Amino acid sequence: MALSILPENTKLAYCIGAQKAGTTWLYETLRTSSQIHFSRNKELHYFNVIAGKSDQVFDLRMNTVKTLARKLVSERGPKNRRNLRVLSELADLLSIYTDAPEHHEAYLSYLTQGFSGQPVICDITPAYAILDAKDFSEMGSLGESCFIFILRDPIDRMWSQIRMAVSADAAQVADFQTACEARAQHLIDSKRLPKLERANYRRTMSELEAVIPPHRIKYVFYEDLFHAHTVRDICTFLGISPISPKADLRSNSGRHAMLPEHLKHSFREAFALQYDFILNRFGAATPARWQINSAQRVPG
Repeated sequence: MALSILPENTKLAYCIGAQKAGTTWLYETLRTSSQIHFSRNKELHYFNVIAGKSDQVFDLRMNTVKTLARKLVSERGPKNRRNLRVLSELADLLSIYTDAPEHHEAYLSYLTQGFSGQPVICDITPAYAILDAKDFSEMGSLGESCFIFILRDPIDRMWSQIRMAVSADAAQVADFQTACEARAQHLIDSKRLPKLERANYRRTMSELEAVIPPHRIKYVFYEDLFHAHTVRDICTFLGISPISPKADLRSNSGRHAMLPEHLKHSFREAFALQYDFILNRFGAATPARWQINSAQRVPG
């Protein structure tokens, strides 16, 4: 049955952030709680797609369905089994985009499949960080809802994202360190770094706070995320019993490469506004890593 509202006495928690900011780790940790319901897919990419900000996600999912459909053979037997299973899963996921504007029954119906009365339903889609105030307002209107926004030191996050991207092309990369440096230099030369939406904490926070009350927003620093006290704070915010993170759990740590100082300097300058905003906002509560990287900037 399609739902137009959340189940009674249940809150919807969104977790947003940039790539390489710990959302997968948080997902794996929160999944250990019996008081949180998750959909079959970690990242639903619902609100960013219907807002017209992630057409590539929708196109990829739709094209995958079409490709799988073309692979089906007209015969009985096991040949179609796997493709039909994946096709069914993707078709079900694509159904979330079938409602008229400002209607979310299909999304909520998919999100609550398998729901068994948990007090929290969670949608962890980091890309929601690119949304605007009107989108956050729409998200916040779906019953009692709250937002967790994970912030990671801009330089560390960017370098981790670069290493992940280069690793994806590992077959074509003979020298991983050199390839990472080249990609970083390209981003610097293109002057794209200050314009990256998912790395613009100031913009996201301003848009979010314009429409969502402060008590429904939880800011978490990546640098503090893996500590037991931080997870307890998140559980308190969600209104669930405390859980303990697994000490050996690490998600998507990636290959190692050293960030040269000259590139770090350029990153520091590109993200200067983000450092200033976060330090002014959180003061001494800002992790030491942020403060060190900000303090190393060369005065203009």
